[in-house]
Amino acid sequence: MSSKEALDLYAKIEDLLGVSEVAPRLYSFYFDILKDIEFDSLLDIGCGKGEFIEVLSNIGINAVGIDKSPLMVKEAKKRGVVAIEAEVKDIKEQFDIATATFDMVNYLAPTEFESFFSDVAKVVKKGGYFIFDINSLYGISEMAVGNFIAQDKNRFVAIESFYEDRVYKSYFTLFENNNNCYKKSEAKIFQYYYEDSDFKKLKDWRVVKTLPINLYETESIDKIIYILRRL
Repeated sequence: MSSKEALDLYAKIEDLLGVSEVAPRLYSFYFDILKDIEFDSLLDIGCGKGEFIEVLSNIGINAVGIDKSPLMVKEAKKRGVVAIEAEVKDIKEQFDIATATFDMVNYLAPTEFESFFSDVAKVVKKGGYFIFDINSLYGISEMAVGNFIAQDKNRFVAIESFYEDRVYKSYFTLFENNNNCYKKSEAKIFQYYYEDSDFKKLKDWRVVKTLPINLYETESIDKIIYILRRL
C-alpha cells in the first residue's frame, strides 16, 4: 500500500479515533499564539479534513490547506475552504505563517526531516513563522502503545502499535461493510520521535518558543508546540 493509500485509509477511520473530540482544545492553543502575531496569509500543511483552516477562513484569514491524501482534500473542500492535494515542495506562493497540526511533523522519516523544513522555508516569508506540534516522548512511546479496536454500523478497525528505537509503528486493519459484503484494507503508518536539538540545528529557522501541553489530560505532557521563525 502506498503512502497516499495509507493516508486515505486513515481518513476513513479518523472519526473513530477520538481526534475530533480533542481538536477544538488543540486549536485553541494555536489561536492563542496566532492572536499575538500580525499576519495576512497562512498555509496549513497536512490540513486533513480542513477543520482548522475553516475556522481561520471564517474570521477573514487567507488560509490555504494542503494534504497528500486525496480523500482528505475532498472532505476539506466540502467545508468550502481552499484545499489542495500537494506537498510543500509543490507550492510556489509564499505565506506569512505555516502551520502543521496534530503531530504531522512526527510522520517525517529522518531522511525527510531536513529537506521538509527547507521546503517550508521556501514558502514562508523571511521573518514569518512555522508553528507545529509534535508528540512528546511520553506521547509517542507510552500513551498510544498497544491494541485498539473501534467500530460503528459499517466499519470495524483494529490497530496494533508499539514503539522502539525512536519509531512508533501502527498497523491498521479495516473492514468496511457494503451490503453485507466486507472489504478488508490494511496499512502501516510510522511516526518518528524528534527532540529539541533536532529543531535547533535547522539552518533556516530559529526556535522562538516551545509550549508543552497536556492535550489528552493524561498523567504527563503528551505534546509540545514549537514556534519557529524564518531567518
